[in-house]
Amino acid sequence: MATSGELSNDATEVPYESRYHRVWSDATRWDNTAAQYDDAVGRSSRAAAAHLITLADALHPFSVPSARAIDLGAGTGSLTHQLAAYAPTLPILATDISPGMLDKLMSLRSNPATSNISIQVTDMAAPVGAAEAAFSHVFSTMAIQILPAPDETGTLAQWARLLTPDGIVAIGMWDFDENCGPHALWAEAAVAVDPCYVNPPLLPPRHWTGCAQLRAGLEAAGFRDVKTEVHRIGFDVGKEGFMRFFWDSGNPMPVDRQSSFKGDLNKVRMEMERLLDDVYDGGRNIPMSAALAVGRKPK
Repeated sequence: MATSGELSNDATEVPYESRYHRVWSDATRWDNTAAQYDDAVGRSSRAAAAHLITLADALHPFSVPSARAIDLGAGTGSLTHQLAAYAPTLPILATDISPGMLDKLMSLRSNPATSNISIQVTDMAAPVGAAEAAFSHVFSTMAIQILPAPDETGTLAQWARLLTPDGIVAIGMWDFDENCGPHALWAEAAVAVDPCYVNPPLLPPRHWTGCAQLRAGLEAAGFRDVKTEVHRIGFDVGKEGFMRFFWDSGNPMPVDRQSSFKGDLNKVRMEMERLLDDVYDGGRNIPMSAALAVGRKPK
């Protein structure tokens, strides 16, 4: 877990973007949060992944000859497992920078004996070891926002390299341009305790925040037949589930928020519990949206 101030915006410290990348790209941190990831973040990710799978199948059916999929930044398998159930004969390679996440993914298989899922530890920004033109479908859900400007830095070109001719990418990400309930809930609680508190941006500059940037980035990278939509997924995990996620899971997002607050976090915690009860229906109505996109390999 990040130490206090590790992701603060103090101008005398390491620049925010550098600290952000250090925390969010640290495989050990994701290993440590893997056990609880599926309980909260995984629930919302699964809702986005289910719809993304249908969009991908509509653009490029999984029944095409020699179809094969790769899931980049698969985490605990929010998309991987649903894709395996949706297309039982489709070979799927799930990749992640965190061995702990992939171990959790494999432990969640519904039927290991007949599973079509294999795994590989690799960085989604440069997925070495994955053969060129080996996949009809390249998926990534709730991961690409860790990377700065993936259209400009070559990440999307790397993903396109993995695709067969006319293969597609299918990408889901948190839409922070819409109402991001967990972020808003934290800010409401923190400002109630310290009216001078300023909530830092969720992402550094050059990281995609919503659907418009996702679409523009794919088109700038040359992807064709791009289709996008905003899908309401919610973060409706209940009061206890949200409190565990925010205070106990070690997920980098809440760790980042907590480290930016210099006052009494116990008071913030109590105010958050009150807000969950009084404003967010006991944690059963926390708004959250996903930006989803599919696009065909560049010519």
